Amino acid sequence: MNEVTKETFKDDIKKFVEIENQKQIRLAILFENSLANSKDIRITEFKDKLYLQANYYNTLEEHKFEIDNLVNMYKQKLDKLFTACSNRYINIQKELASAVQSEIIVITNISINKENLEKALANADSERIRYYTNKINASIQKKLNYEVIINECNARLEKCIEQIEELAESVKMQEETSISEIKKNKFIEFISKIINKINNKKNFKNFILQPSEKYLDEVGEKVESSLETVYTQICEFAIQMQDNKTKINNAYNAMLAL
Repeated sequence: MNEVTKETFKDDIKKFVEIENQKQIRLAILFENSLANSKDIRITEFKDKLYLQANYYNTLEEHKFEIDNLVNMYKQKLDKLFTACSNRYINIQKELASAVQSEIIVITNISINKENLEKALANADSERIRYYTNKINASIQKKLNYEVIINECNARLEKCIEQIEELAESVKMQEETSISEIKKNKFIEFISKIINKINNKKNFKNFILQPSEKYLDEVGEKVESSLETVYTQICEFAIQMQDNKTKINNAYNAMLAL
């Protein structure tokens, strides 16, 4: 068995920190990519459909400002939703970093107390043997408890990535809400184009503006409902983490008192 020295102990701690950091970097990249891609896909999808319909009714140039304004309103709603998701991710990440740091401190204390226990054993000091044995056992349990928190935080970070995809899907423009339906019959399409040129403004209002505003209202409702869920998750997580820390400290003190 290799002898554990102060240098090897430092190396072990360094490796532990590097492994955790790599996990966080990997998850952070996945989250940021999922966030950016989901938002960009939804905005591009919404904008393309508006532009397609505006071109069909020959209204793009005349009403481009209004259409871009609709797109901007949609973007603001998504920004509000995904900012809340980012806040949740950051809060979990902070708790994870705190738990990792606490585990490192506990591991260091275990190493120090093992040295003290060896001295007590060498001196046959029964009182100090019992004291340091209790401290080591209590610290080992404390370390295990922090590992539970670390694993849970990592699982929640992965769930945040899944949540982004779920929320992006919930605000997707469904086919039934499409602003207009392109006519396939060539004769009907030809007649429609003539009518569209005459009724340009009316068509823009009836087939682009009003359906889009209705769709944005629906998105707004979905966003508010999702925001309530996300903020509830943030609050519940904060309460749970505080409760976990209290339980860990209480369990540690109880074991010291044995």
